[in-house]
Amino acid sequence: FETLTLLNVTGNNFTGEVPTKLELDDSEEYFNLWRSFGCDKNTLCKPGHNILCSPGYFSPVGAVSELGPCQVCPLSVDELEKKALGQTTCSSKDYIAGDVDGDGVLSEREILQLFYVFTGGREWGTEFQKHWENVNTKTCDLPGVSCGGDGEVIAITPNNAKLCAGSSDCNGLPSEIGMLQSLQIIGLSGASKLKGTLPPEWGKLEKLNVLKLDKCSSLTGAIPTEIGNLKSLKILDLSSSGFTGQLPSELGQLSDLTTLNLSLNSFRGSIPSEISEMKSLKQLVLSRCKLKGRIPENIQNLQQLENLELYGNNLTGPIPSNLMGMVSLKRLDMFSNKLTSSLPAELGLLKNLQIIHLKENRLSGTIPAVIGVLPSLTWFDVSNNNITGTIDPIFGSSSSLVDLKLGGNRIHGPIPNTLCSNKKIHEGFASKYGCDAFLCPLGTYSKEGYATSSSECKPCPSGQSSLHLGASSCVSISQKEILAMFFDVMGGESWDEELRRGWKTLPNECDWSGVSCDDNGELNTLAFQMRQT
Repeated sequence: FETLTLLNVTGNNFTGEVPTKLELDDSEEYFNLWRSFGCDKNTLCKPGHNILCSPGYFSPVGAVSELGPCQVCPLSVDELEKKALGQTTCSSKDYIAGDVDGDGVLSEREILQLFYVFTGGREWGTEFQKHWENVNTKTCDLPGVSCGGDGEVIAITPNNAKLCAGSSDCNGLPSEIGMLQSLQIIGLSGASKLKGTLPPEWGKLEKLNVLKLDKCSSLTGAIPTEIGNLKSLKILDLSSSGFTGQLPSELGQLSDLTTLNLSLNSFRGSIPSEISEMKSLKQLVLSRCKLKGRIPENIQNLQQLENLELYGNNLTGPIPSNLMGMVSLKRLDMFSNKLTSSLPAELGLLKNLQIIHLKENRLSGTIPAVIGVLPSLTWFDVSNNNITGTIDPIFGSSSSLVDLKLGGNRIHGPIPNTLCSNKKIHEGFASKYGCDAFLCPLGTYSKEGYATSSSECKPCPSGQSSLHLGASSCVSISQKEILAMFFDVMGGESWDEELRRGWKTLPNECDWSGVSCDDNGELNTLAFQMRQT
């Protein structure tokens, strides 16, 4: 058997004893799992169980497995004689995974050893293996384990351990971890090969403060509803993993939670309104989660919230206008969604706002001037929307603003002189490019919609033009589009009702009030109302 690496004879009806030549040999790699549970010739584990449990013992697979050693099954002498090797059940007791000493109760050390075996501990790395492999190593001496004053496990943080690396039968996270009643911290960040799901039994960890399973990209399944039982939880980070399903409404029961990061997962459904009940929340990161639906109106109840990141989803509807309750908010990041309606003027009431990032949505209306007076605003990006109107000069007078991105909208001039001469915003490009540093003029374009050192505003090709300031491309422009743009620039929405009749609503521009065309449909004369100042 010098080359034997796997011998599986379970599921048969063998009797007698396992031949001694097949019993544990410390030199044979196949028996590493047996040793991982402390089963060698000097322990209570019975030789031969690495092949088949002997009569009077049982395990779910009929031999030592990742669940633990063969455990005693009380039988009479007559019953023992009738039993075959490799029993998988016992009529008088249940199998307890990880119960090495067979006392019917899992110790903290046994639970941790189960975690070690389930996650392919022999591949974690030598600095872990030499301690964890030895079941005589005291619990509090295990690398990656911290204990409290009473000697109870309070943290599992095997940093740099290669969980499930190279292990084809990784069994994931054991539910028995939920029995560690003093546990406060679970930190398994970056275990990209860790498989399985988040056990519902972990909801029994009443003292858990921190649960970090971020960058565990092979974890799958839904977040269990039992997550709501972790009433002491302050940090929950499951980002960049493989979680699916709907966000459980039970998250709202985590009233002490300060950080919730579920970004870069594949959820379905919408943001549960119960999330507004997490009154201690400071960081809410649900970006790139494939979420749909509207942003809950009652999100304003999160008065401690400083960072709100919902970007890269499929959220629809308006930005809630009743945001004035979020008085601590510093970052509002909702770019790349399908949000509609106008920018709520109530944003100007959030005096701590530093970042407003709303590009690549479907926002319309004008930019409220009150946003330009926010005392701490450094970054304002509403590019690539359907925003109209002009830019209020107050933005150029801001003492804090360093990034102002407005390209890809339907904004028209004039651009305020306070911006065209501003030497702080956009790295001071206005010193070189003037107004072009903020929006390319009509008839020109650039990649970003404004001039930079790598992409200046260039004239449109012959026969093409840009419809608005800040274009990133040019188009062949029709007479109807020119008139529609004229209507916007001249403030047509404020014209008298009779003078704006038909504008941008009737399909033929020659039927618009004040427009007259020749027999070929070419514009002859145009009568319009002067813009009020």
